[in-house]
Amino acid sequence: MQKKLAIIGIGNMAKAIVGGLVHSNIPISEIIVYDKNPSQYDSLPKELFEFSYASCISEAIQNADCVLIAVKPQNYSNVLDEMKTVSDHASKLYVSIGAGITVESVSERLSGARVVRVLPNLPMVIGQGVSLVCRNPQILPADFEFVCDVFRSAGNVLVIAESEMNRMIGVTSSSPAYVFQFIDSIYQGALAQGLSDHDLLNAICDVVIGSAHLLKQSCESPKELIARVASKGGTTEKALEKLCEYRLEDTIREAMKACTDRAIELGAAQQDKK
Repeated sequence: MQKKLAIIGIGNMAKAIVGGLVHSNIPISEIIVYDKNPSQYDSLPKELFEFSYASCISEAIQNADCVLIAVKPQNYSNVLDEMKTVSDHASKLYVSIGAGITVESVSERLSGARVVRVLPNLPMVIGQGVSLVCRNPQILPADFEFVCDVFRSAGNVLVIAESEMNRMIGVTSSSPAYVFQFIDSIYQGALAQGLSDHDLLNAICDVVIGSAHLLKQSCESPKELIARVASKGGTTEKALEKLCEYRLEDTIREAMKACTDRAIELGAAQQDKK
């Protein structure tokens, strides 16, 4: 059965999801979009799909079967309040991608509506995303599979328990930023040693991509592969000594904990606004 999908908030994640959908065979008859800033519509693939543009949130979800809530967590309260003005709002299927926003908090605000919580990440924009989808026994299998297919259209899906979601943010959603920071650090380090910028950034990206592929395809652990690169008394061993001295592993662990703590704060703030 074909569904009408409403998307509230047309930021980077929503655009990445749309990009996957318009190239997929998912049974969607109509995509209705709304953003308070209409200029966000300019980069939608209008040459590939005919979108419907709503003038307000309530109009967007009025005739939708499924609603993707793609606004910042800080804006959830106001958005949910407007959704509640639609008479049959509780009958619709909602997909929430707000960091720290629980299924229960959204469902309660929407009169017990069915909600699937999902956490996508930025590589979705090139179809290489990883989306975390929370199990929800209240969702019909067909509806849950529909949501999973929406996110599979732009990458891979990992189904987890919602109790793990806040702790997983630092693993899949925020972690692309760590990778970009790491790549930039190598790049800046190369420039600081006087190397000319002859396609260095592309070379570093290829090293990271190749290393990740090797790890995925290998039967060895990360530490075993590190040992294969770092020969005794060699250059890599010296580099690893510096990374250890400056506590790289501890720093990343603390960064991931900061992600989890902030997700809990955002969720608590949403609860306080009820």
